[in-house]
Amino acid sequence: MKTKIKTIHEEAYSDGSRTLGMLLNYSEDPEAPFMFKESFVYMYRKTEEGGRYVFFNTMFDLFSSILYGEDKMKRAYMDETDFDTFYDSKYINGAFNEHLVWV
Repeated sequence: MKTKIKTIHEEAYSDGSRTLGMLLNYSEDPEAPFMFKESFVYMYRKTEEGGRYVFFNTMFDLFSSILYGEDKMKRAYMDETDFDTFYDSKYINGAFNEHLVWV
C-alpha cells in the first residue's frame, strides 16, 4: 500500500516555541480494496540540533503531555529531517504509523 501524509491543521504558540497540529495519513489508490485514512496529533519543538516531532494517538494524550509531562502516555518521536523525508516524498510505502516507534 502506498500512502501520503499532509497537515490538516496547525497552530503555533505565540512565542514560537511549539507548534501543535493534526496530520492525516491516507491512500489514493483507486484499486485498493479500501480507502486508508489515519490521523495523528503532534507537537513540534524547535531545538538547537534541529526540530523534533512528538506524535500522539489522541488529542487527550497531547493535552495530558502538555499538562503533566510526556512520560505518562503513549507517544512517538521523530527528528525534523526524518519527518521532512516522509512529508516531501511522492508516497510512503505502507502506513506512516509503521515508521513510528511508540514508547
